[in-house]
Amino acid sequence: MRSPPVTLGIIGLGYTGLNHCRAAANVPALRIVAGAETGSVPESLPFPVHSDWRLLMDDPGIDAVSICLPHHLHGEVARTALQAGKHVLLEKPIAGTLAEARQIVETARAAKQTLMIEMTHRFYPPVRAGHDLIRAGRLGKIFAVEDRIIEPLTKGRLPGWMFQRALAGGGVAMTNGIHMLDRVAWVTGQPLRFHAGVAGWTQQWGDIEDTAAMQLSLADSTPVHLLAAWPASTAKPDNELTVYGTGGTLRIWAWRGWRFEPATGTPEEHESYAPTDDPVARARVGMAGALREFATAVTESRAPNPAAEEVLAAQEVIEE
Repeated sequence: MRSPPVTLGIIGLGYTGLNHCRAAANVPALRIVAGAETGSVPESLPFPVHSDWRLLMDDPGIDAVSICLPHHLHGEVARTALQAGKHVLLEKPIAGTLAEARQIVETARAAKQTLMIEMTHRFYPPVRAGHDLIRAGRLGKIFAVEDRIIEPLTKGRLPGWMFQRALAGGGVAMTNGIHMLDRVAWVTGQPLRFHAGVAGWTQQWGDIEDTAAMQLSLADSTPVHLLAAWPASTAKPDNELTVYGTGGTLRIWAWRGWRFEPATGTPEEHESYAPTDDPVARARVGMAGALREFATAVTESRAPNPAAEEVLAAQEVIEE
């Protein structure tokens, strides 16, 4: 018998929260029953929206909440929800500070509630395909990994709080770097060790880093290099996760597709989205996958993928 859908309240109905509403339409295991937003909501929604998120905590008809708030607000809301017996899907990073992130993870453990951090990259079709190719042994022995996300920005592209360290906790390393650390570790199946890093502030977005480079290694000492940047530009984004192995090279473009170049034989290339899908629609594919995994983990009373401890490890690298 199919389990009843997990009832969900969404806290924060900005860009991410509203896209959760749209993505959830493709997740039968979830049903959104309420929302919370202190500002205006730009569209009518088929559920009540409260101005105080605490009202969701006392509602016995809500099984879980999705928290889509600025990073500095994650701690209080997540801990309150977990202690109120709600399962929590939390936007990355876990919190604006590492200390608060650890408190949230410990609260979930003590409350015995599901805590999942929404790492959408694990659910993009090209990243999942790359994960499967490596698991199948197609790359042979991995000997190097490079990952980059160069995301040009113009004024107004991101909300202002994301350029304030006190509210965001960090800049491009916290926002994009945490995805990169997580997807490298997940695709290769190995945890990462940090060796060195450099941050830059050349773009003058605020008091956060707009460029970050990290030198790391996999658990077996394979070298890994990451580069993330928010240049002030109207150029197209540039992102590629490249995994080099004795059996060939794998190139993953999270929002486009993948290409495997074997050491011998014919390359394979796959476009993972419909040509008509715009960037937001492609992002919702990852959101829907994360929502589906969260609902399934709650229903099956198991740890989600990723476990919160895995994302905490990535945030510890950023702090370091």
